[in-house]
Amino acid sequence: MIPLRLIILSLFCLLLSTNLIYAQPNLEDFGTHFRVKIAETSESITIDGKLDEKVWQTAEVATNFYQKLPYFKENADPLTEIRMTYDEDNIYVAAKCYQTDPVIIQSLKRDDYWDNDAFGIVMDPLNTKANAYLFGCSAAGVQWDALRSETSGINSDWSNKWFAEVQVEEEFWTAEVAIPFRILRYSENISEWGINFIRNAVFKKQFHNWTAVPEAFWPPNPAYAGNLIWDKSPTRKKGNFNLIPYVTGGLEKQVDENLNGNFNAGIDAKIGITSTLNLDLTLNPDFSQIEVDELVTNLTRFSIFLPEKRTFFLENSDIFGDYGFGAVRPFFSRTIGLDGNGLTVPILYGARLNGNLTNDLRIGVMNIHSSDNEDTPGQNNSAISLQKKFGRSFIQGMVLNRQAFEKSEMLSDDFGRNTSVEAAYISDSGMLSTWVGAHHSFKKGITNKTGFYNLGINAQNTNWEFLSDFVMMQDNYFADMGFVARIENYDAARDTVIRHGFKTNNTSLLYKIRPKEGRIQQHSIVVENLIATNSDWSFNENNVSLGYRISMKEGQSANVNVRHNAVDLLYPFSFAGEGDPLPVDRYNFVSFDGGFESDNRKAFSFDIGAQTGGFYNGRLSRLILNLNYRAQPWGNFSLGYQINDIDFPDPYGKDRIGALRSKIEIGFSRNLIWTTLFQYVDQAEFMGINSRLQWRFSPMSDVFLVFLDNYDVFDLMDNRKNVKTNNRALVLKVNYWY
Repeated sequence: MIPLRLIILSLFCLLLSTNLIYAQPNLEDFGTHFRVKIAETSESITIDGKLDEKVWQTAEVATNFYQKLPYFKENADPLTEIRMTYDEDNIYVAAKCYQTDPVIIQSLKRDDYWDNDAFGIVMDPLNTKANAYLFGCSAAGVQWDALRSETSGINSDWSNKWFAEVQVEEEFWTAEVAIPFRILRYSENISEWGINFIRNAVFKKQFHNWTAVPEAFWPPNPAYAGNLIWDKSPTRKKGNFNLIPYVTGGLEKQVDENLNGNFNAGIDAKIGITSTLNLDLTLNPDFSQIEVDELVTNLTRFSIFLPEKRTFFLENSDIFGDYGFGAVRPFFSRTIGLDGNGLTVPILYGARLNGNLTNDLRIGVMNIHSSDNEDTPGQNNSAISLQKKFGRSFIQGMVLNRQAFEKSEMLSDDFGRNTSVEAAYISDSGMLSTWVGAHHSFKKGITNKTGFYNLGINAQNTNWEFLSDFVMMQDNYFADMGFVARIENYDAARDTVIRHGFKTNNTSLLYKIRPKEGRIQQHSIVVENLIATNSDWSFNENNVSLGYRISMKEGQSANVNVRHNAVDLLYPFSFAGEGDPLPVDRYNFVSFDGGFESDNRKAFSFDIGAQTGGFYNGRLSRLILNLNYRAQPWGNFSLGYQINDIDFPDPYGKDRIGALRSKIEIGFSRNLIWTTLFQYVDQAEFMGINSRLQWRFSPMSDVFLVFLDNYDVFDLMDNRKNVKTNNRALVLKVNYWY
């Protein structure tokens, strides 16, 4: 049998033998060739989607879009026309999207953007070529807003107050958008902004963009924006602040306790210090309306982290959160106000100053204080970060401080401090990027092996993408306000966690082919290799995989992968619920997995995945099935099921780990959405329901009615049912955006 490594090496050499030369576009041509003028209007514009104001007949038109998918070409069909104007308070955008086919609307829920017929705006007021505001509107008038950063991509959890309406006709649909100046960070000295426009032609399984964004990049990349030419530079707007008070009331019953009522109130504020610098304040914040985390099954030896959803932490979050790489982050906002189980720790107050001091100097300053309780002291978390830009490249530095308090008294021995310095070179085209970072932690009594260092490179063009990142983690690097995977190793024999530094290199090579004829949209071949060593460079783990994916123009896709794993298990570890922990040893195993996804434009869609093969000294078989039915445009009904069969030789046990998830989303209108999530996760011994009714009675102002019912569940899959109520609550929350 030919070794897997030899097959992968041969394929790697074969791919490298092809032509890597690709003519890159000159970014200066984008600002010269793609230009649209915006002029002030004295006409009153009603945001109704009808485009009947006179200014829309005279405004300059941005049209002749480029097709992005299924392959790049000029003169995208159908036609899209964008016009812009402004007055003292708002920027106005009008879109006319020609379309004779019925529009596809997969959801009436805000921020569900990419699966709907829609148009979007990419706005880079400071011409960073790296960071941008994203605003979008579906053919049903559902809004999408997000922030885009160079290093962390698109953050759709950010929201702000702006306005959009649509009209759908037989041969086209139109949209009108009003974006207040006060929600944007811009400079009065800049008269040309970066701008691009996106068109989701989901009914044709296509995406279009106004500028000629290369195939290697997704359209919201501001590096390939055109120029928005102002007739005069926009001035700073006075009164740039928002107050968002809230009140909550509810009933709650904890296990073995009586039913209790509760009432709470607090306030958030957003204050524009300058047109480019914003101050966020919060007093006694409440996040009960935030959608509950969707739990996952974890069959690795290390912890995983879940994304941040709380609004207060989101704007310009990359200024703090983009240090490090992958699952090694000095700062991770979920460590603040949440415990290790994702349960709320009350925050007393918080402040975040973030934005630009100059066009190329960004700052982030944060201080948040959480309260103490019977089990844990209160915490004061502070951070300051500075980022200096050089074109698209940058140097950045951050200082973090966590300090414990008990009854307002500082605990001098209980603190964690971190420093980080990073630099990144990013070519003007974005095709090449390299980075390097040095990080240190400080704790009382710990003075050596306190560092974490990383460096990496990413190169890509139309057909290729190469990524390689190296991390060196020392034993005593602590990230009290962050997240570090792999450093904590669980010893099942002694029921304890032991810290071990490590060194890892993660390298991947992706090759893509996009046929211009036939039913296939894209072939993708990817080779990945992870090598991990201990602090002394002795072997710890190696994972190598070869994968192939095919995407069809009709929307279906399929993939197959073969993986080889070699693990030097440092401590006994148990994956099965019963049986002895696996002993310390060297394990080698091979597995195969694959999956199929149907066309999600259809009313009924599904995806299925399966895995089989070795797992340490045993076998793992996995089946994942997700079903979805869409009743356009008002309803989405999904059901997900996962089963993992683990079979180890005696005496290491066998186990069946299951998960069941059902989500129902009903949009009575764009402003009245009911979402219910049911989860049963065998591994977490958890079963629960979270049901949320949201009524948006005014822009960004809501009434939430939330019901949750959680249970502790033991051995339910083995028919030894032991279900115990954990907590049950009904919460009413009202917030208003002034």
